[in-house]
Amino acid sequence: MAAIEGNSLVMNSGMNPLEGFHFMLRVEAVFDLPCKSVKGFTKENEYEYIQEGGLNDYVHMRRKPVSKPFTFEVERYVSIDYIDPLPNGAELILPVILLVSHEGGNFLSGVSRTYTFTGCTVTGKQYGSLESESSGLLTETTTIAYRQLLVVDVPRNRSEPVGFGEKYKMPGNARKLQV
Repeated sequence: MAAIEGNSLVMNSGMNPLEGFHFMLRVEAVFDLPCKSVKGFTKENEYEYIQEGGLNDYVHMRRKPVSKPFTFEVERYVSIDYIDPLPNGAELILPVILLVSHEGGNFLSGVSRTYTFTGCTVTGKQYGSLESESSGLLTETTTIAYRQLLVVDVPRNRSEPVGFGEKYKMPGNARKLQV
């Protein structure tokens, strides 16, 4: 199928792949967590197959009820904070949002894809090893169960500048403190 000329929503040329190393996890819309890795999240449904009898080789597919929770793992460096944003056993009220961007540190306007996990519960924590023989940073791996995953792409034209645009830029003298 040919793409409609001038319509960037229908066209998928594959010329702008998303890097997998600019990401941030937003928890309870308050905590923005830098992570070492986020792994293991899938969006998969279970199906049962029912074959018709006789000479017919047609197979019906019926969706099964969910038999186990969907999970993903967040690995991050242990920091000294007053509040642990992901304590073990916590049932999170707001969705957990994984923001993926083309540019590092540009998560306000440069987000290219968001993964939204709803109905999240922290089901486990695992801590990395402590070794006196070698230096390294302590990591914790948090397992989070979720009910639903929603993926939202934010396509943009590479010719457009990244940022808020000209109408939001402050003039140079507006940054000075007025007394």
